[in-house]
Amino acid sequence: MTFEEIRDKISKHLESGKSYGLVVPNKAYAKALLKALIRTSNVQDTMIIEPDTNIGIDEVRTVIEFLDFAPKGEIKKVILYDADKMTQEAANAFLKTLEEPPSYAILILVTSRWFSLLPTIRSRLQKLQVQLPIEPGLDEFERYLVYWNYDFLEPIKEKAYSILSEEEFLEAIDELDEPSQEPDVIMSLKHLLEQYLNKDLATYANFVSQLAKKNNIEFLRIVSKVVSWLIYKNDSLPPNLKIKYLRICDEILRSKIANFNYQLTYYTLLLGLRGDNL
Repeated sequence: MTFEEIRDKISKHLESGKSYGLVVPNKAYAKALLKALIRTSNVQDTMIIEPDTNIGIDEVRTVIEFLDFAPKGEIKKVILYDADKMTQEAANAFLKTLEEPPSYAILILVTSRWFSLLPTIRSRLQKLQVQLPIEPGLDEFERYLVYWNYDFLEPIKEKAYSILSEEEFLEAIDELDEPSQEPDVIMSLKHLLEQYLNKDLATYANFVSQLAKKNNIEFLRIVSKVVSWLIYKNDSLPPNLKIKYLRICDEILRSKIANFNYQLTYYTLLLGLRGDNL
C-alpha cells in the first residue's frame, strides 16, 4: 500500500467518541500520517502531547481539561505520542476518559511497542496497526533505516547523504545534535565498520578505541542500530551470540535514560561483532 492509501484507510476507521491505539514502526512515520490526517482540522480542536520523558498525571489532566469543553468545529482530536511511556498513576487517571471519551472526541495513542502499553490501557483502545509502505529503489539496509526513522526516507531516496572519511566521521559524532547529519553518520559508520572488520584485530581494536571515547547516547543508539544490522547479516556468528548482542542493542534502543558505561558497551558490541570477546 502507498502512504496515501494507508492514510485514507486510517481516516475511514476513525470515529468520534472512541479511543485508538496507533501502532507504527516509528514515531516519525506516525507524525507524517497524522499530520496528513489533521491538516484540515481546527488548530484549537487538536491537542498533541509529545513527552520528553514519561507521560505523567499532569499531562493526562491537561487532556481531560481540554476535552471538558465542546469543540469549535465538529470534532476534538487528542494525539498522544510515546503512549508506552505513561506512568501507572497517569494511566489510572486516564482510564475513564479512554473508555468513554466525549461524543465529539477522538483519542489516538501512538506507540511502536504495543505490548509495552499497560494492559489496562490496551484493553480500552481499538488497535490500528500500520506498516511502512515498500519504497522501490532502496536496498535492504536503507529500508531498515527508514523502518527506524521515516524522516530518513527523503535523504536516502535522493542519496542526499555523504560517506565521510574517518576523520570527518569522528568530528561529525560530536555534532549529532543536528538531525540532518544523522544519515551521514549512520551510512559512514556502516562503511567504516565493514572496512575495519576485514582488517587484523589490533587495527580494528584501535578504531573501536576511538569510538569508545564518545560518551554520547545518540551516537550509542546509532552504533546499536548499525551493529544490529551487521550482526543479523553475519552468518558466521553462532545463534546464541547473535541473540546476546541483539538483546544488548535492543536494551540501548529502548532505554529512556543515558546511564550506560559507554566504553564497556562500545567494546562489548563492536568486538562482539567480529566474534572477539573482551
